[in-house]
Amino acid sequence: MEEKDPHKKENEPKRDDYLFMKETIKRKPLNIRYYVKHSAAVAAAGLLFGCCAAVAFTLMTPVAENRFVEKEDVSLSGAKPGPVGSGTVRDEDEQEGLLQSGNSPDAGNASAGLDKKEEGIGKGLYMAIYEEVYQEALEIAQKPMKAMARVSGFSDDSDLLDDSFLSYGIEEGVVFLNSGTDLYILTNYKGLESAEKIRVTFCNGTAVDGILCKADQRTGMAVVRVPVSLLSEKDCEDIYVASLSDSKSLNNEKPVVAIGSPSGDFGAVIYGLVTSVLGKMTVPDCEYTLLGTNIMGSLESSGVLINMEGEVVGMIVRTKGDENILKAVSIAQLRPLIESLSNGEALRYFGICGSSISASQAENMGIPQGIYVNSVENDSPAMAAGVQSGDIITELNGKEVKDMQTYMTELQKLSIGSKQKLKICRHSMEGNLAEIECTLAVEVK
Repeated sequence: MEEKDPHKKENEPKRDDYLFMKETIKRKPLNIRYYVKHSAAVAAAGLLFGCCAAVAFTLMTPVAENRFVEKEDVSLSGAKPGPVGSGTVRDEDEQEGLLQSGNSPDAGNASAGLDKKEEGIGKGLYMAIYEEVYQEALEIAQKPMKAMARVSGFSDDSDLLDDSFLSYGIEEGVVFLNSGTDLYILTNYKGLESAEKIRVTFCNGTAVDGILCKADQRTGMAVVRVPVSLLSEKDCEDIYVASLSDSKSLNNEKPVVAIGSPSGDFGAVIYGLVTSVLGKMTVPDCEYTLLGTNIMGSLESSGVLINMEGEVVGMIVRTKGDENILKAVSIAQLRPLIESLSNGEALRYFGICGSSISASQAENMGIPQGIYVNSVENDSPAMAAGVQSGDIITELNGKEVKDMQTYMTELQKLSIGSKQKLKICRHSMEGNLAEIECTLAVEVK
């Protein structure tokens, strides 16, 4: 017989009777938006705190340094060149030792550094060539530089401010002739026009009074002489007489050296190339070839150009509109004028501004070779004789003239005050060339 449990109630329901009361507890879903906002707030707070700390550190560091850190005095003694960001600058021996021992901070990039050094050889080579060329230019200019002289103009009146002589300008000149009794110096005249006295300072610093032989207002050239008796034997040994080139065939790309004050500074030596020989300086009764160069000039430029043999080939002039480019008048074409100025001869004057007509131009245009009249000066002998712009001069005083150089030479031979004939070709109303003659009086400019 089955025994009954005394603690068990008879009417107690079985566990299976409560199945309808079973429940499943689910996990709460994650709120992603909540966590994103929370993380962003934490990051922003951290960033704000970091910025405040950085600002506080920046502001307090100088104060702390000034108060607690002892500074060393700055000294340039023993300072060595080096890159600003290189830290401690080591000398070359120390750097070489580091590279050999392999202890250099950049030992890992040693091969790359050597490659860069090899790439720099080309630049160094160009600089070496440039230096070598300049040294050669200095050697060429060594003797001609001793022929340079500074010509200054003064007045007898005193400056009321400092009780000194009034100065009217300083021009560079070149000693081109020693006659035995006098040294002759070719210089620019435009800065000396109002001077009553002329002072010449030679290459060794010796300064003596000079005498104006003659000046040409048209070209701005002048010749000054200095008696040798005013100079010592030492001065005569120091001063060099330059040679004036008589070659008229100076072509483009010919190397030249500018000495004197080509850039406006005394004692300068600059080398370059002749870049143009087609420019002209046209003045009444004269036309000269202008030598253009690639040398930079200035409004104060003066001096001479010399060739590779040390001969003077050009006199530096200041031309309007080309102040930044150094130009010079061909010295070969100036030789007749220089001779006249040295002898103190009066310069003959007609007042004709003309250009030479070359043989090829004459053939192509069907006109005679001679001088084309560009303009005639007012109140000049040419204007009084009826010479007009567009006329072509073919003869002067019975001598055929085909270029301005011949015209200038023949004009200077004429007697002052004499009457001379010009043969001219002029276009008629029908367009034909008619030959006429004009009579001009030779005057002095």
